[in-house]
Amino acid sequence: MKLPIVIMGFLFLINCGTPAPKSENEDIIKKDTVTQKLPPVEEITLPKIPENAVAANYRSGSPPFYGYVEDVNFVKATTTINFQDNLAPVLVIEESYGAQIDYLRFPEFRSDLLLVTSVIKDPNFNKYYLYEFRGDSWKEIVNGWAIHKDNQPDTLQPISVSVRKPNHMHRYYSVFDLDKESELGYTWRLLEETIPIIKE
Repeated sequence: MKLPIVIMGFLFLINCGTPAPKSENEDIIKKDTVTQKLPPVEEITLPKIPENAVAANYRSGSPPFYGYVEDVNFVKATTTINFQDNLAPVLVIEESYGAQIDYLRFPEFRSDLLLVTSVIKDPNFNKYYLYEFRGDSWKEIVNGWAIHKDNQPDTLQPISVSVRKPNHMHRYYSVFDLDKESELGYTWRLLEETIPIIKE
């Protein structure tokens, strides 16, 4: 009786100690988990665009490029506007203590127009300049004009192409008006006008 039990125990120990044959799946798993060293990824540094930059199609037939307020000189009262990669000449606004730039797009013009909203000595006004890039220089479309902040210029598009007269612009502006009913004795009235485009 004891002999068969000893033989069975011996066989049991032999089977437990023998490693099971490797399966194909185990070889595949080991191959897949092998790590390879990849070459280091080169960091690409994009050019830094100024915060106040405004991109537009300022030059007809060319890709858009941006402009930005580069410098404000409070001593000389000038604001300098520069452009990406010198694709357009620097524009210096006289009697200006800072500015914001934007662009206006009209089907009547082949390229986008540059609108400059300038800070002047009297902070109660916005002064505007509108330029077109012609040839190799900035040309004023109309002379500069001002809107008093009482006339809420932020709610207006200060200038547009006239729908009635070809080669004319329609714009808003402020005028001083005596007003006995006002506490100050005057008010700033918002008027509008149609003026010819300057052609040089």
